[in-house]
Amino acid sequence: MKKEIFILCVFLSFGFLNVNSQIQTIGSGVNSGVTVTTSSASNQTSGNNTLTSQGFLPNLNSASRFLSQASFGGSVEDIEEVAEVGIEDWIDQQFSIPISFPVMDKVIEYKNLKNNALMDPNDTGAYNYYFDFAWWQYMMTSEDVLRQRIALALSEIFVISTFSGFGDNAYAFGSYWDMLADNAFGNYRDLLEAVTYHAAMGEYLTYMNNPKSNLSEGIFPDENYAREIMQLFSIGLFELNKNGSFKRNNGELIPTYDNEDIAEFAKIFTGLTYYNPYCEFGCGPMDYEETFLSRMQMADEYHEPGVKNLLNGFQVPNRNPVDGDADIADALDNIFNHPNVGPFLGKFMIQRLVTSNPSPGYIRRVTDAFNGVGQFGTVRGDMKSMIKAILLDEEARSCFSADNDNYGMLREPFNRYIQLCKSFDLNTASGNFRNAMYTVYNFIGQKPFYSPSVFNFFQSDFQPIGPIQDANRVAPEFQITNTQSITGYFNILNEWLMKDQHSDQWAIYGEPFESYLDDIASFDFSDEVEMARNSELIPQLLDRLNMILAHGKLTQPTIDAIAAVVEEFEIGNRDCDSLCGDNAECLMYCNEDNENADLDRVRIAIYLVMASPEYLINR
Repeated sequence: MKKEIFILCVFLSFGFLNVNSQIQTIGSGVNSGVTVTTSSASNQTSGNNTLTSQGFLPNLNSASRFLSQASFGGSVEDIEEVAEVGIEDWIDQQFSIPISFPVMDKVIEYKNLKNNALMDPNDTGAYNYYFDFAWWQYMMTSEDVLRQRIALALSEIFVISTFSGFGDNAYAFGSYWDMLADNAFGNYRDLLEAVTYHAAMGEYLTYMNNPKSNLSEGIFPDENYAREIMQLFSIGLFELNKNGSFKRNNGELIPTYDNEDIAEFAKIFTGLTYYNPYCEFGCGPMDYEETFLSRMQMADEYHEPGVKNLLNGFQVPNRNPVDGDADIADALDNIFNHPNVGPFLGKFMIQRLVTSNPSPGYIRRVTDAFNGVGQFGTVRGDMKSMIKAILLDEEARSCFSADNDNYGMLREPFNRYIQLCKSFDLNTASGNFRNAMYTVYNFIGQKPFYSPSVFNFFQSDFQPIGPIQDANRVAPEFQITNTQSITGYFNILNEWLMKDQHSDQWAIYGEPFESYLDDIASFDFSDEVEMARNSELIPQLLDRLNMILAHGKLTQPTIDAIAAVVEEFEIGNRDCDSLCGDNAECLMYCNEDNENADLDRVRIAIYLVMASPEYLINR
């Protein structure tokens, strides 16, 4: 373990007592013209980490803030672990945690158990909620929380959706999620290839069974994937500098590709079909669902022959015999080596993890890491290097950034839900979790693989009308923020917290409710309830919730307002005998309310914290 000391935002100010006095503050990233050295018995070393916030063990609030970026937040124990281990060591530990189980295996388990239970050979469907259950089981039981966060972010760039041709098919989504998780810590080039050959993407962007040109019959290759792999998955619409700014020619933006480029790439993505050795090109698989368990295969006789002219003057040769896989490899290399990929992907990932409006310097440093250079660089396309560069950058860790009104991001609605479940140890007696998440989606409009289009739930350059647009800033998550989603969020917070309706815990095989009581989940608020029992400990309770959920960012007026509500909640002191007399039903409910009063105090406090602006905007 690295030997680290804790110094959180140390500020050194120098000034002179005169009318022209100026204060120069250094620390936490402000280090221009300043050199710091450390000494020991053996040598002197650079102390620049003192100024950049790198290498310090965080306090609990900063550890909580880090976990909100690198995962979905965590429990007090999770936060204490980061504070003890240190941020970079924690990241390295996360990189080493293996995938606990393939989600696809759990989907198949559910399907087989259903078929065995029903004994119906005609009902062979693997329905979407099998994937939902399997995915939720992974999220609630697996320790690789950094991988989970990265894979979910990748699912918002390499989008597939249930609103597609393959619809209700858990095999498609289970295998696709496993592919994203497998490649989350790998190389972007491998990820791009895995996405390209996945049957779910082939179906979603309509290049499955994409034929070569036949001019006499007016047949041309489908251009859907050719367009989106450039526009959305890799290089974007316009040429970029390393810092994410647009390159210009005589003041005009420079397109990265044109319609001719799309047509040439469309020729590349021809000949791919289902993996089925018994099926000729254009027919379906023997078992439609199981086709999603294998990469698509190339049928060279249906692949477009000849030279293809791609980006920046690169040519795919006229191979004889035709070799579609080799053509795809060349095309993916052409895209992968385009200078736009680093700033395009880097900015997108910063926006998903840290802040909507990263500075040019932040994007450039992340681009360097992607390109294999700089402090964290290893080889081009290394996802681990890019992730470290994003999460350990001085701009991500700086206290100055946390206090900047232009910094941070609106928390994605679905991420708030996961944070609540992880922060307060959603648990079951059996260790098995059931959650179809349909109610969550109906209230907040977000759920994995439920994007309304290939452009994700929101676009990375979205500007809400008003101060954000006037300042030429972006706020992507606000694209799904409206009166309906805001009201829905507040209503479902009430469902989650006050009514314990936090999961769609359905029967899978038509079994009676009593048979899966041990799979019914509940929050663990026991530590918080102990504080709520004593009104004098309400400030400590709110400090704890502030740290867990909002990383200490609640302002004093907000804390005072929440405290006033919680302290006035005195339902537990009711005299039930005097209130109810001989009414047995009244006595039952009154005594129950008294017993649950401290728990309800906690629930109300969490509700109000998660409804506060300081929580919703994560800085």
